[in-house]
Amino acid sequence: MSALGLWLGLGLLLPTQSSLADILDFNSDDTVTISADNAREGDQVDVIHFTGNFELRAPDWYLSANSATVYGKLENPDKVVLEGKPAKIYFLRDNSKEAATEPNWEDVEGSALKIEYFRSSNKLKMTGSATLKRKDNQLSSEVIEYDVDADRYSASGEGGINIQVNPSDD
Repeated sequence: MSALGLWLGLGLLLPTQSSLADILDFNSDDTVTISADNAREGDQVDVIHFTGNFELRAPDWYLSANSATVYGKLENPDKVVLEGKPAKIYFLRDNSKEAATEPNWEDVEGSALKIEYFRSSNKLKMTGSATLKRKDNQLSSEVIEYDVDADRYSASGEGGINIQVNPSDD
């Protein structure tokens, strides 16, 4: 049986064995659930294409799109490419200032016609009507690149950028 057949046979419920070092790492108690209308293995090893109502759910992140391609092992991918109208990503980011403190989780949302997540650098690239939301702040542009670890972005594209900042109560 192929790897895809095994995953589909398991209902795409995958326990993982990593830590929460970045948004695609989980601990052994976490479960990843993937659903879509169709799935097929690519010509390359460890490439899976999903089409129609793609959703990936995990305790600390969520992806949805019309289609997705996962590069690498499903339980620990190297790269994920989402396409949709719009494709969406939601995750919790540790906003703690020092490693010794308890995690301070904040919600981060992204949407665009195309979202690419690069695990090795823990970066997002969103293109086509891209929006990034953190706390009560929102950034919109044609292209947004976001470094999750550094919490830094760059934005550009036709039509410029739009930033909405709401004063915090801190």
